[in-house]
Amino acid sequence: MVKAFCLDELRNNFRNQAGCNRKKLFEKKANGIRFIFNRQSFNKIGCDKSINISRENGFTPEEHFKAAENIKEYFDKSEVVSQGYENKNGITRTYYLCRYKITEGKYAWMPVVTWGNDEGFIDFYLSKDGE
Repeated sequence: MVKAFCLDELRNNFRNQAGCNRKKLFEKKANGIRFIFNRQSFNKIGCDKSINISRENGFTPEEHFKAAENIKEYFDKSEVVSQGYENKNGITRTYYLCRYKITEGKYAWMPVVTWGNDEGFIDFYLSKDGE
């Protein structure tokens, strides 16, 4: 198990490395995905739940964060494998699941939620399976 202080260091390093994405537009015109990469995205990618999904799929927290540094590239090259909608309190949210094959046996999965004008966030985890 990775100690909490190590995870904090990994999170901080990720924020520093991927900080260039902050306030950057992430967009896939063909699918209507459009949102500004924000603090919530950093928090989702670095949360225990995302790290644990990658870990359960056979990847270390270090591998999770190292791959997440390339999230903009992976998102741009990804394919949307599913899409859904939810209306909550009068706000319609659109859910997308994007997948990108990094190498054989290593996939980046990026759940995206959007609503309103350029609002939304992206999450991230690794898997050995493309399905």
